[in-house]
Amino acid sequence: MNKKLTKVALSAAFLFGVGLTDPNISADSFGTDVSSHQGVISYKTNGFQWAHIKLTEGTGYVNPYVTAQEAQAKREGVPYGFYVYLKSNQSPEAQARFAYKMLGKEDATNPKITLWLDIEENAWDGNQFRGDEPKRFLDEFKRLSGRKFTGVYMNRQMIYAHPWYDLKGYKLWQAIYPTSGNTQYYPYAVWLRNQTSNLPTFGKADIVQYGDGGGLDWNYNYGNYQDLTGVNPYPHTPNKPTTKPKPAVKKTATFKNVYVLDKWHKLGQKWYVSNKDFSIPVEDYNNYIPAGSVTLTDRYGHKLKNQNGQGNNGKMEYFTLNGKYKVLAKSGSNVKLEIGGEPVWLKSKYVTIK
Repeated sequence: MNKKLTKVALSAAFLFGVGLTDPNISADSFGTDVSSHQGVISYKTNGFQWAHIKLTEGTGYVNPYVTAQEAQAKREGVPYGFYVYLKSNQSPEAQARFAYKMLGKEDATNPKITLWLDIEENAWDGNQFRGDEPKRFLDEFKRLSGRKFTGVYMNRQMIYAHPWYDLKGYKLWQAIYPTSGNTQYYPYAVWLRNQTSNLPTFGKADIVQYGDGGGLDWNYNYGNYQDLTGVNPYPHTPNKPTTKPKPAVKKTATFKNVYVLDKWHKLGQKWYVSNKDFSIPVEDYNNYIPAGSVTLTDRYGHKLKNQNGQGNNGKMEYFTLNGKYKVLAKSGSNVKLEIGGEPVWLKSKYVTIK
């Protein structure tokens, strides 16, 4: 969890998606977690579609902003949840009772509110878990409220620190930062997906916290956030006739011209290229095209014998995209294509869609 409050830096990556202003749409989404370090912020203004609010830590600390931060989420109409920071040197059962008391019966039993247990071992907190503390907390809270916590928050080291067999079935909110102070969008990078999948007990991460830059924590939820609550936002009404949905029309996009290769990017062990005209400001990983999918050419579109790029050395480089690329989504004047097995957002005016 982010511990420092610095100048807020916004990332336009949060604008790239289908219907990102509507949290009910079944799509991946961005969110943040807040504590006393962030105070009260506007979630939507910062590009967040959901929020996790710190509730308690141990048996004596309550986030002083928790009421105001929850009120802000309600005011903006964003789904939200609470997280509890677990201490290893205090009774898990006592911490569960304290959290339940501070949360209140209304919120504790509200199935639309997600609940998360923050399990960390840091130099500053002295936490050293045996392995049974989280389940003891979760069992006591369920006894009090009749309700199961949504999931747990851990980093990769913590996931492997204990077997956690008794946490099977809980969702995983995983912290893994590509760089410190990071605000960039990385969730679909292959190397990051490898770090958040094939995990013991949990299988995969449902949410990844990938950045802590600008005084805010940056999170990405794989899938519809409201699915985490188990509450169907679109309940079926039996009295109304239903029709079988038509299968989605599969569309493809092609490129016709020769384009300037403005920049090379390396993420993990993979190279990508970008064209500033294609990119949706502010350019980030969403706009990067896997380098293996482009053909390097001269300015007239003739394929170069040497397909090794110059690597941002100031020389003009050109490329073409000669395949047919699956259209994954459209939003206004932007389109998301599958290129080289990865999603890429760009301006739709540069492609022909059929």
